[in-house]
Amino acid sequence: MQRVLRIGLVAVIVGLVLHAADLATRDCRIAPYLYDDCMWMAVRTRLGLPANRFLRIAALECVGIFLASVLYLAFRFAWPRGKRMDATEESSPPSFPTPSPE
Repeated sequence: MQRVLRIGLVAVIVGLVLHAADLATRDCRIAPYLYDDCMWMAVRTRLGLPANRFLRIAALECVGIFLASVLYLAFRFAWPRGKRMDATEESSPPSFPTPSPE
């Protein structure tokens, strides 16, 4: 049951990331026949930044890296790597072969 909840949580996280990616790539009208990215416009007006192409690229690149890392961590949470050992396997000593008398 716990695995089903983790996978359900990851599905919700993936949905939120895809919605954020949709918001990050949506275009807003600035003037007639002039559009720019809505997220960049919100960041620019909130922080009082100038209309600079390099700042726009850097902001959208940071958003993309953040969304990709959230997706990676969500999938690592749902399907962790490595073998998991039971408590009985952890407490038992390793068995070594016994030498045969010759």
